[in-house]
Amino acid sequence: MAGRTDWIVEGFQFGTEQDASLAKNERLRIERLEEKLDYDSPEMVYAVYKKAVVNRVFKTPVGFVFLKKLQRTLKEDLGYEGDMEEIPVQGVYSLRESAKPTVERVHASRAKPKPTKKVIGLRASLFVNVVLLLLIALMFYITMTSSNPTALNYERAVQNKYSEWEKELSERESAVREKERALLMEE
Repeated sequence: MAGRTDWIVEGFQFGTEQDASLAKNERLRIERLEEKLDYDSPEMVYAVYKKAVVNRVFKTPVGFVFLKKLQRTLKEDLGYEGDMEEIPVQGVYSLRESAKPTVERVHASRAKPKPTKKVIGLRASLFVNVVLLLLIALMFYITMTSSNPTALNYERAVQNKYSEWEKELSERESAVREKERALLMEE
């Protein structure tokens, strides 16, 4: 893996290896252009400048410095007076309004990380599952302690009811037979 010293090109330290590689390629392109460029010809300098700006050939500070050099050469040394395209910058530099980004990074590293949506979703899911489990346990408790027959104790309740009827029927039958005997004896 390349070290951070390899990420320095023309005095600019880049944040990634890809950016540094892009800057090195732009430096090589600039060297080739300067070999062929006639700085005494305003038409040639302007043509190279315009083509580089319109086609957005340069994307790093190394290329921007070269474009600024061409712009300065046209205006100051060659006295070019025509309208010149501005150098387009694609980077965004106003992400932080503070002039103390290092202090912000230190405070941010000390601060507790905010829970992500995934963690919040997991917590909510866990809470809902616990509540549902408690409700199921409550339903089983009510079912077991209730006197009404349910799907769990229905067979036992029916058997108990029939045995009570059978017992009651037997008692009535024996009472009827005793009365019959008593009537038959009186006669």
